[in-house]
Amino acid sequence: MKKPASGGVFFLLSLFFFFFRAAGSSSSPQIRAAGESDSGVVVTVYDGDTIRVQFPDGSSERVRLIGLNSPELSDLREDVAFRAFLAKRFSFFYLYGKKVRLTYDQTRVDQYGRTLAYVWTDRGKLFNEFIIRQGFAYVFLAFPFRSDIQNLFREAQLEARQEERGLWRKEEPEVISSAEARSYLGKYIAVRFNCSSAEEKRPFVYLSSEDQEFEALIPRNRQRFFPALKNYLSQDLVVTGLLEEFKGMPQIVVFFPRQLRSASDQK
Repeated sequence: MKKPASGGVFFLLSLFFFFFRAAGSSSSPQIRAAGESDSGVVVTVYDGDTIRVQFPDGSSERVRLIGLNSPELSDLREDVAFRAFLAKRFSFFYLYGKKVRLTYDQTRVDQYGRTLAYVWTDRGKLFNEFIIRQGFAYVFLAFPFRSDIQNLFREAQLEARQEERGLWRKEEPEVISSAEARSYLGKYIAVRFNCSSAEEKRPFVYLSSEDQEFEALIPRNRQRFFPALKNYLSQDLVVTGLLEEFKGMPQIVVFFPRQLRSASDQK
């Protein structure tokens, strides 16, 4: 078989590297998914970094997101547990009930039997990077994965820290009105509202705003930590947390007493 001329080899190599670089380039830092993948729907969010995905055949796997870590909900320190709660609500808002695609790296399963994966949304966004860049998870390098993605995650964390996003925030979040809530979905924010009703519906107690633009939800199993619920009626309140949405209604889930206060209280 005739060997190609050295000039031809150089041309082919140059062409290969051109397309390789073009495939990885973007106006914003992104990594393309490659290799084996599986698609499914997120049916459980355990915390900021662990979910359960159900596949079309009915099977499901507990999935640990590669390259990141969020605080533990079981931590006895309230400040840490609160941060863990925010991280979980962030992942819940963006992933629960959504179709995702999983891709893998060097290690497929961790020591606890969880599948290690990159989680891609239906819009092709790498959620592992997104949650770090928004400040609700930290870079975690305890197990090996692609060096280019490690660098991407480090850059995302640096940006989140410099901008004091999410869990990196040092001050209390901005206070907005209930009428503005719809514009801040997916953000860590404080909402001021006049409480017009406190209605018990399993599994939550709903505190609804007078303008019907917002509601705060207190889990029934946490109701004992809020003994003054009846006193909230007709009062101006400030609730702090991850602003989510259900059936078109902006809402914040309240788990800790620190998340709810009278607007007249001085911080």
